[in-house]
Amino acid sequence: MVSRKTFPFLLLSTILWAFSAGSGAQNTNVGDVQDSLQEARQVCSSLTAENKQLAKVAGYDLDKLCSGLHSLKLTDETDDEQPVVLPRGQKSSELDDSQMSEEPHKSQQSDEKKIVPRELTPFGYDLFAGEPTSFQPAASAPVSPSYMLGPGDTIELRFYGKLNESYDLEINRAGSIDFPQLGPITLAGMPFSDAQKLLQKRISKEMIGVEASISLGQLRSIQVFMLGEAYKPGTYTISALSTITNALFLSGGVSDIASLRSIQLKRAGSVVATLDLYDLLLRGDTSKDAQLQSGDAIYIPTVKTTAAVDGEVRRPAIYELKGHVTAEQLAELAGGLLPTAFHKRARIHRVGTSGFMTVLDIDLSTEKGRKTQIKSGDRLMVDAAVEQQESIVRVSGHVHHPGEFLWRDGLRISDVLTSVNSLKKEADLDFALIRREMPPVGKIEPIFVDLRALLADPKSSANIPFFPRDELIVFSNQPNRAETLEQLVEALKQQSRSGEMARVASIAGTVRSPGEYPLTQGMTLTQLIAAAGGLKEEAYTQVVELSRQDFSDVEGAVSDHRRIALADAINDPKLDPMLQPYDVVAVRTIPEFRESLSVKLQGEVRFPGTYAFKRGETLTQVLERAGGLTAMAHASAAVFTREDLREQEAKQLEDLRKRLRADLATAGLEQANEGESVDIDDGKKLLSELESSQALGRLVLDLPSILDGSLEDVTLKNGDLLVIPEYHQEIAVIGEIQHPSSHLFNRKYTLQDYIDLSGGTNNRADKKRIYVVKADGSVALPGRSGWFKRRYVSIDPGDTIIVPLDIDRRRALTVWSEASTIIYQLALGAAAINSF
Repeated sequence: MVSRKTFPFLLLSTILWAFSAGSGAQNTNVGDVQDSLQEARQVCSSLTAENKQLAKVAGYDLDKLCSGLHSLKLTDETDDEQPVVLPRGQKSSELDDSQMSEEPHKSQQSDEKKIVPRELTPFGYDLFAGEPTSFQPAASAPVSPSYMLGPGDTIELRFYGKLNESYDLEINRAGSIDFPQLGPITLAGMPFSDAQKLLQKRISKEMIGVEASISLGQLRSIQVFMLGEAYKPGTYTISALSTITNALFLSGGVSDIASLRSIQLKRAGSVVATLDLYDLLLRGDTSKDAQLQSGDAIYIPTVKTTAAVDGEVRRPAIYELKGHVTAEQLAELAGGLLPTAFHKRARIHRVGTSGFMTVLDIDLSTEKGRKTQIKSGDRLMVDAAVEQQESIVRVSGHVHHPGEFLWRDGLRISDVLTSVNSLKKEADLDFALIRREMPPVGKIEPIFVDLRALLADPKSSANIPFFPRDELIVFSNQPNRAETLEQLVEALKQQSRSGEMARVASIAGTVRSPGEYPLTQGMTLTQLIAAAGGLKEEAYTQVVELSRQDFSDVEGAVSDHRRIALADAINDPKLDPMLQPYDVVAVRTIPEFRESLSVKLQGEVRFPGTYAFKRGETLTQVLERAGGLTAMAHASAAVFTREDLREQEAKQLEDLRKRLRADLATAGLEQANEGESVDIDDGKKLLSELESSQALGRLVLDLPSILDGSLEDVTLKNGDLLVIPEYHQEIAVIGEIQHPSSHLFNRKYTLQDYIDLSGGTNNRADKKRIYVVKADGSVALPGRSGWFKRRYVSIDPGDTIIVPLDIDRRRALTVWSEASTIIYQLALGAAAINSF
C-alpha cells in the first residue's frame, strides 16, 4: 500500500521519466515513450493542490513540468515537417490541401492538354520556383572532409578509455578552441580532416590512455546576398556548407525573366565563378557550383536571347541561348527529335525585318539544314511523319496471319496467300475483295477476287498483281459480310460526284448475306450472288429479278425490271448480265418451300411426341397418326397452345400491367388528397401475381366435338402444342372463399353446393360475379331465371369454380376484374401443361 506522502513523489518520478524519455526519444522505443507520455499527462490532469505543495517542498514545480509535457511531441506525434520551400503562391497553411489535390490537378492538366493547344513554357524555371518559408541556415547537411573551419563552428569531443567525458568546443573569433588540459589550439582556416589529425595527434601524445572521437557539431552561419533577378532579392543567412544552388533553392529561385545560364558569384566586387544551370539540368554537372563564403553576392542577370522548340521533340519548351546556336543544337537542348519526327520537314517562325512573321523551311536531314543559325525569338517547328504507310500491302479477314507485307514490283496474291492453309476454316473461296486506292488522290476502287480459281492455278488471271497500299479482304461463310463492307460501301458513295454514280449494287432475298455490295469492275449477276455468300437452299434458281434505274433522262429516273434465268446465267457466261451502279437483284423463294413444320402431342395420347406435318394438315389427322387417345384421356380438358397467340397474349398482359399500375397510382393519390381510406393492398398483391404470370397462348377448343366431326377441325401451325390430361373427377373451388379446396364430382350438386362445401364465401367476395372455368378453358357465367333469380350452370368434371374479389368498393381500380380473371385462367392452363 502506497502511503499518502509517498504518492506525489511517485507521480513526480513518472512525470520526470516521461519528460526525459520524450526529450531523447530518438534513442528510446517510440511506443514505450508514447505510453509514458500519455500516463504522465493523465497524472498531470489529476494533480491536487496538496500534491503540488509537497512537490514544491522537494524543489520541483509541477505546473511548469506539466506544461512542458503538453508541449513535448514525439516524431510519430508531430505533423509532417514543413518544407523549407513551398510552391510559389501557396501558403504553409494550405500545404495539406494542395498535397491532397495534387493528383487531381495533374489529371486536370493532362485533360486540358488534349483540348487546349500546347503553350510552351520557359525551360528550367520550375526547378527553383519555390516560396521560402524559413531563412534559418540548414545545419543537417553532411560535412565534407575538405570543409574549411572558421569562427562559429563547433567541435564535438568524446573521450573514452581512461577518461569518459564529452565537450562541445566552439572556434572563437581568434580562430582557436580552448582545449581542456591542452590549452588553446588554432583551427580556423584548416580543413576539417587536417584538424581531426592534429587533435588526435595532440591527444595521443599528451593524454596517455585516452581515446577521442572528433566530429563537427553546430556549423557557423554565413550571410550572402541574392541580387538581380532573384525571386526575393536580399540578404540570407545560410549554412557555411551552402553552394550557389543551395542559396537559389532556399531563396525561392529566380524570377520569370532571369537568366539561367550566366549566374555570377561575386566576392569582394570581383566575379569568382559563373554558373550555367543548363549544365546542371541537362548533364548533371555540378563542377561549377561553387561553395559560398560570408559576404558573397549571387547576381542573376536578365535573360537576353531565347528560342522555342515545338513539334516532334522530346521536351518542347522555350530555351535560353548562349552564343551562336544552330537548329541542330537547339533540337538537342530539347532532348533531341522523336522517332516520329520527319527530318525533311521543319520550319523556323521568325520576326522579319518588315515587322511581320516569316517562315523559313529547313531540312534537318542535311548538313545545311542542321547548321541553320537560330536567332532570338525564333520558334523551331518539327513536323511528324505522316502516319499513312506507303509501299505496303495489307491482308485482313478470315486468314490465319492477317497483317502488312512489303510491296514490291510484281507482288501477287499467291505471294501472300501461298496455299489454302493460309485461310481459316469456312473461308469463302468464291469471293474475296481487293480495296485499292488509285493515284493521285487515293480514289477507292474495289476489285473482285476468285480465290478458288487462284488456288487451283496460280498462273491464272485470278492471281491479280498488287498495287501499293492494296488491302486483300477474305470473308468467311458466315452471314455477316454485308456489315463488314459497310464502311467501304459508304466510302464509295461519298466519292461519287454529280453525273457519276456510286459503284454499289444491292441484292435481296434468299441469299446468305443480303445487302449492299461494292460494284467491282465488270461485275456480273453471278459474281454479286457469290459476293453475297451464295444462294440459300430454298432459293428459286429458275428466275431472278434485276431492277435498274435509268438516270439518262435529266427530267427523272426511269425504272426497268428484267427477269433473268439464273440457271442459264450460271451455265453460259454470255447470258450472265453485267451490272450497273445501283442495280438491285431479288432472289425469290421456291413456291411452297417451308422449313419442317412440327406439332407436339403430350399426355393421354397412344404415341405422344413431336410430329412433322405438311401445310394444311389438321389436328385430327395428326392425332390419327399418333394412334388416337387413350382410354383415360380427358378430351374435354385438352389444352392447346399456339405461338402467335402467345405473343399476342404477352402484349395484352403487358398492357394490363401498365393499366393496373396506373390505377394503383391513382388510388394512392386519391387516398392522399381526399383522406379516404382506400385499401390498395389487394391491388398490389394482384399486380405482383400479374407480374409473375406468363403468357400461354391457349386456344380454347372443344376437342370431343372436333374428333366426332361436329365442329370444324383445327389447321395446324408450326410450334403448336396439344396436352391431353388424364380424366379428372375433381371440381376445384378457389378465390374469395373460406377454404379453397377440390371436391369429387357429383351430378346432384349445384354450383352453390360446391361453394358451401368449401365453407362459403368470405366478406371480400363478389357473389354476383361468380364464374366457372370449364375444363377446356372456356368461361361459363351462371344465368338467372324465375322470380327469385336463382343461379344455375352446368358443372362438369375438371371444372373450376372461381369466386372473384369484390371490386365495386374499390372504385379507383377499374381493371381488377379483368386482371384476376386472366390470372386464374393462366394459372389453370399452366398447371395442366406443367403436370406433364
